[in-house]
Amino acid sequence: MSYVRKLKEKNKYQLVADLGYRGKRRLRKTRIITAKSEKEAERQLILFEAELKQKEELYFGETANITLNELYPRWKEHYAKQHYSPRTFVDNCTHLEKRILPVFGDMKLRDIKKVDIAFFISDLQRKNKRLDGLDGNLAPSTIRNIYKAFASIMRAAVEWELIDESPCKNIKLPKLKYEEGKAYNENEVARLFERLRKRESPEKCLIVELAIVSGARQGEIAALEEKHLNAENSSILIEQALVIAKKEEFEQAKDGLILKETKGKRKRVVTIPKNVMDELIRWVTMKKQHLAQLGNERKWKEHTFLFSDENGKPYRPDSISQWWERFMDRNPDLPRIRFHDLRHTSATLLIHAGEHPKVIQSRLGHANISTTLNVYGHLLKETDQRASSHFEKFFIGNEEKE
Repeated sequence: MSYVRKLKEKNKYQLVADLGYRGKRRLRKTRIITAKSEKEAERQLILFEAELKQKEELYFGETANITLNELYPRWKEHYAKQHYSPRTFVDNCTHLEKRILPVFGDMKLRDIKKVDIAFFISDLQRKNKRLDGLDGNLAPSTIRNIYKAFASIMRAAVEWELIDESPCKNIKLPKLKYEEGKAYNENEVARLFERLRKRESPEKCLIVELAIVSGARQGEIAALEEKHLNAENSSILIEQALVIAKKEEFEQAKDGLILKETKGKRKRVVTIPKNVMDELIRWVTMKKQHLAQLGNERKWKEHTFLFSDENGKPYRPDSISQWWERFMDRNPDLPRIRFHDLRHTSATLLIHAGEHPKVIQSRLGHANISTTLNVYGHLLKETDQRASSHFEKFFIGNEEKE
């Protein structure tokens, strides 16, 4: 119940507005006012309550009956914006608005049970659940992203003491399908480098060389700047990536691009051959000299990207893969692979060289060793089989004696 409290100071009153309960805790808002009488203070209390009611989007009343639809705008404004990158924020909101709220929006938070989530995830795996009009099933990765959006809003509900435990905990999700990428062997890499140096620009040569020796993703290579080069220990810092902005992200984008943290916000330092580092240093030195002469015509002035157009604007990640496809067309004698497969080539060469999976995980920026093992497990098995052959020499002699 709301009330007025007379304070010791003359004509001073405290207004106490009762906003109900949040979990087991009673929520109240107070304000100190000056009033000639208690009746005037009570009138101001009514106005104070009306003001709070107009701002009801900031407050919950009786929490026992809050629905997911009512929670969503609070989660969006006061949780998601603070916790997620622009891209992840848009994706989570899209999944909630198009997938989750149509099913669960009118349900009270306390009535959403683990079994409801499990059936929902199971239903997403049925045929014809795509929203783009195409045939086929939703990809396991898409279903997992929908689940992550659901788990996020329910996690906020727990943190805000609206529910005791998230119903999204320990839900069985579809297994991710890892496509085995193609990769070049050592001889093919040597032939590729020879062809690049003869027929392509130094910049394109550097892009491909860097992709193979670092294992970096396409967007990570496009986002590399001078500040990420460490000539002293011949290493590069991979901490950001360029992505093409979605329609909903155009306000935050620049030239249709968004510069964001790397996948999972995982920074990593990758050592590269000294000769490649020396080439990068020479390249960026020439680029800086050119950019310094542009004056106001220079784009993205706060950045010195390694790979950009003549005005300093970074290359779109997809423009790199488009160039690569044209390069493949011009060189039909080379095995045709995607630009992304140069990342697989990097990992494959390291595996065949006997490098430890943890080192490969670190260089590729995988969050868990399980991802590395799932993607490259077949190659690791081959290497293990070759390793076991080294012990055969100890038993050949014994077999002959027997």
